Amino acid sequence: MSYLANVGLRAKLLGAFGLVMIVLLLLREVRLNERQSNFVSAVTHELKTPVASLRLYLDTLQMRDLPEEKRDDFYQTMRQDLDRLNATINNVLNAAMYTDRPVVDPQPLDFARLVRRSIDLTRKRHQLAPEAFHYDGPEGLHLRGDAQALETAVVNLLDNAVKYSKDKVEVTVQVAADGDGQAQLRVKDKGIGMSRSHLRFVFNRFYRIGSEVRRSHTGTGLGLFIVKSVIKGHRGTVTADSGGPEGGSTFTITLPGVMDPPPAGAEATRRG
Repeated sequence: MSYLANVGLRAKLLGAFGLVMIVLLLLREVRLNERQSNFVSAVTHELKTPVASLRLYLDTLQMRDLPEEKRDDFYQTMRQDLDRLNATINNVLNAAMYTDRPVVDPQPLDFARLVRRSIDLTRKRHQLAPEAFHYDGPEGLHLRGDAQALETAVVNLLDNAVKYSKDKVEVTVQVAADGDGQAQLRVKDKGIGMSRSHLRFVFNRFYRIGSEVRRSHTGTGLGLFIVKSVIKGHRGTVTADSGGPEGGSTFTITLPGVMDPPPAGAEATRRG
């Protein structure tokens, strides 16, 4: 083969390679734009729906003389709408707050206690019976970190488990320390699960399974992204696994730096 033929072949290969890269970049941009569009649609829905509901109930309360029992039902529904609004706003703000933000001044905390408190918050928010969650772990497990950020991550993980459960919510929450000085949190649900093709993307910003039109679960696509950002800031890891569609999902958080428990009374002394 002549020199000119070799040059021509290389030029064609480079051109083909360049074309493939352009197509891949364009596809990536299209997917990102689609996720951002879905995010805007989801946030709009999550903001407008409870606002419209609140306005309707307020107008009804103003215009009609309702029995006390009916008024209490209205107030409870309005409180739920406010909680939904608050959760949406917090997720949007937390996504910005915790992105690429390492923990600057980690403080001693009881991770097991933090997880149990997060379970109680989630159960009350979704009005679930105590048996909806099964906690398996120690009374105390101490490490250093940002308690507010970690609670945000754990609550988002638990909220995700509830949201994608079936009619009956059954979530197992396991906390343990391994032999390498790491704490593990495992959240396992018996929900709708997901195919393996989704597992590598579920922690991406704005990523949600399915289209906005067909989707039956509310949300912004930021919850698991926040979880990953917080855990990354603590130099930990978070992984997802599933038995496939209808096979439930398991999320595992690993955090370094398990500490010996503080002496009895030390925490009370710090508070005082």
